Amino acid sequence: MAKKIAAFETQRQVIDTIAAMQQAGFETGELKIYAKDATHSRRIEAESDMHVDEIRELAETRENTSPYDRAGMTFAAPGILAGSGVSGTAGWNGIFGAAFIGDDAGVTQALMASGLDTKESDFCRNALENGQIIVVVETDESKSLLDKDGGPDLSKLGIAESVFRQYEAYRIIDGS
Repeated sequence: MAKKIAAFETQRQVIDTIAAMQQAGFETGELKIYAKDATHSRRIEAESDMHVDEIRELAETRENTSPYDRAGMTFAAPGILAGSGVSGTAGWNGIFGAAFIGDDAGVTQALMASGLDTKESDFCRNALENGQIIVVVETDESKSLLDKDGGPDLSKLGIAESVFRQYEAYRIIDGS
């Protein structure tokens, strides 16, 4: 699956982008929207009928689950991680603690759990911290065989980038 990711400054830009993407033939399942919190998502959801992932809520949900559940670990006995040779909290924190502490409430892990890779998650986390709203287009379609180097990009991702530019995306990156 290939992705195009754009950061927008305003909810209006995102609402207009979603409408243009749908008019261009993109389906709801090909679009994913991320906002910092409910304040940044309500209007988008109300005016576009698109779900917006509120990353603070996802990160908090993730923080409130057991770290063992997040990692898919089981226990042989209280305080001992099965098959790991690690016992007690100190051992657990030494192995996994750094991954969940000091990451702005687990935002990177929440983004990665939603299907983004490290580069994509870093871009989105930084944009969200600055109050921007993220639109991700993911499609399994690649560039057309008719496209030539240096020519116009007629793929779905090329169309997505064109729409992002039309509605003044702050920044656009290629996903994996």
